[in-house]
Amino acid sequence: MKPRAALHVFSTLGRGGPQVRAMQLCAQLGGEFKHMFVALDGNFDALELLPRSIAHEVLPVARLPMLASIRRFAKLLRERQPDLLLTYNWGAIEAVAAARWLGMRAFVHHEDGFGAVEQVRRLRRRNWLRRALLRSAAAVIVPSQQLLAIAQREWRLTDAVRCLPNGVDLTRFAPASAPPAAARGFTIGTVGGLRGEKDHATLLRAVALMKQPARVLLIGDGPMRPQLAALARELQIEERVTLAGACSDPAPLYRTMDAFVLSSRTEQMPLSLLEAMASGLPCASTEVGDVRAMLPQSCGGAIVPPGAAAQLGAALDELATDAARRSREGGLNRAHCCAHYELTVCLDRFLAIYRQAASP
Repeated sequence: MKPRAALHVFSTLGRGGPQVRAMQLCAQLGGEFKHMFVALDGNFDALELLPRSIAHEVLPVARLPMLASIRRFAKLLRERQPDLLLTYNWGAIEAVAAARWLGMRAFVHHEDGFGAVEQVRRLRRRNWLRRALLRSAAAVIVPSQQLLAIAQREWRLTDAVRCLPNGVDLTRFAPASAPPAAARGFTIGTVGGLRGEKDHATLLRAVALMKQPARVLLIGDGPMRPQLAALARELQIEERVTLAGACSDPAPLYRTMDAFVLSSRTEQMPLSLLEAMASGLPCASTEVGDVRAMLPQSCGGAIVPPGAAAQLGAALDELATDAARRSREGGLNRAHCCAHYELTVCLDRFLAIYRQAASP
């Protein structure tokens, strides 16, 4: 049977959580669909994660002013006639508007969180457009209970919105076969783009305030890298901070950590936290999105308010001095992932919605 066509519209196809999940979903679909990808910033790095057997095409579509962009997406939809349109976050809203203009019902929109502009409060104009445009989608998928509440309360979506948690590959992300060597010191790690909303600056300040010496591994790249390197020098911890850059496969690097930390000011259901949990790590985090709900109830003792460097440093000190706690919480985190976030089970929930939306 001839494969159906799916058009994916991203503002960027860098290696963020939604992009990684999209590649996993494409792989899970196998030959059922052929895929067309739009990345409005021209970054297609996440396609390196797509198996070579998956038929796909890159469409060179650059960002334009909103009205021109809507017209251009309408033209693209008429020409390509995809069986399914998949849009991702606010950056793809022009494609959503084009689908609404053309009366297209076979589209699914994903909202995974907000950038720095909307991390505290959504913009009125954007809320109005989401409310007007997303009601025509076959489904709007969100990963967290917090986002579900926002979609229902602020965007007035009811029947169309679905809360589907992210999943994690429990084979790829697994605990180390032996504890990390004690000689190299207590190592804290985090994975994510070096952007303002991830607030790695608070993490560095927390480490500088710790009583226990700790090494820091920052995996990821982004515009904040020069500022973070300068801050590490200013705090006199430069020799203990490793800016590892982007990594195509972070799984082995989790196994070099003693604890994982998330210092973000905004998240919903962070994939890096799931990966750390599956890797058997104890976790410290700011209280953002569904983080507290993601962790087992007995493993929430290291959750602190966003931006609270002193509290984060104290929480990390407690983990650094208690190896038994680290082992216990790491085991509980792994078991919780096995029970609730197994990748295939979570992906199949997405695929059921895609297939239903693409049905004639």
